[in-house]
Amino acid sequence: MTLDEAIEHYDTHGYVVLPGLLEGPVLDELRALTDRVEADAADVAEDNAWYDFETDLEGKRTVQRIKKPNRIDPFYAALAGNEMLMALAKRLIGPNIRLNHTKINMKSAKGGAALEWHQDWAFAPHTNMSTTVASILIDGASAANGAMQVIEGSHKGPLIDHHDEDGYFVGAVLAEQVDMSKAALLEGPPGTVSFHHPMTLHGSSVNLSGDPRRILFYEYAASDAFPLFYKVDWEEYDSRIVCGPSTSEVRFEANYVKLPFPSRAGSSIYKIQAGSGRRFFAGAQ
Repeated sequence: MTLDEAIEHYDTHGYVVLPGLLEGPVLDELRALTDRVEADAADVAEDNAWYDFETDLEGKRTVQRIKKPNRIDPFYAALAGNEMLMALAKRLIGPNIRLNHTKINMKSAKGGAALEWHQDWAFAPHTNMSTTVASILIDGASAANGAMQVIEGSHKGPLIDHHDEDGYFVGAVLAEQVDMSKAALLEGPPGTVSFHHPMTLHGSSVNLSGDPRRILFYEYAASDAFPLFYKVDWEEYDSRIVCGPSTSEVRFEANYVKLPFPSRAGSSIYKIQAGSGRRFFAGAQ
C-alpha cells in the first residue's frame, strides 16, 4: 500500500493497517525490551506508576498494562519518532507533532481482559481534532487472541455518550449503538502498525488463546492541539515534541466535547469500564 493509498483508506474508513511496517532490528529490539520490562514486573507487589495487573482465567497474576513506556526506557521514546511512523502521522495531523500518551496493553494467554467499545475522543478531547493513534503489534494479533476491532466509518461521528444514566463517565458505549456489520479486525504479524482516528469506535475481546497479544500505543497530537482533560506540566509536556518546533500557540476547532468526568475509578480504562454494566466483549467469555 502506498502512502497516498493509506491516507485515502484512513480518511474513508477511519483506520488503516500496515502489515510489516516495522521489521528487522527495530522490531527485534522492541520485542526483547518489552520481554525484559514485563519480566521486571515480577518483583512489583501491586499496581504502581509503571504497571497495572490482572488475574487470568487460571488465577495467575499477569501484567495488564505497562504505563508510560517512553519514561521507562529511551528506546520507546525514540521509536515514537520513527520515520516510518512519522511519514503517515505528518500526513494525518500535520508536520508538528507531540506524543500525547503511550502505553502497552498486554493480553496474556488465557485471559487478557476485554476492552469494550469506545471512542478515544471521549477520553482525550483537545482544542482541535488533529490527533491519531498508532498501534504497533509486538505479537501477532488475530481474532483468537483478542485483536483490536474497529467500526468502519464511525470516525465521521457522532461522538456517542460514554456516561451512564447517573452522569458518571464509564468509558464505554451501549452495545446497541454499535453497528457490528461494519466491524473490521485489525490483525497481522508482529511489526504490523495500524492508525485510527480519535472518533473511530474500537474495542477488543478477551484473549482465550494460548498466545499473548501485546500492543504498543503511541497517541499523537498536533503540537497546537491542547488537551482539555488534564493539567499540564509544561517542561514535561514540551519534552514530548517528536517532530517540529515547540509552540505555546493553541488552535481551536468547533468540535463536540463532553469531558470524561465525573469518574468513579480514576483514569484507567479497565477500571472505569469495570464499574459499568455496559458489556459486549466481556459478556462473551
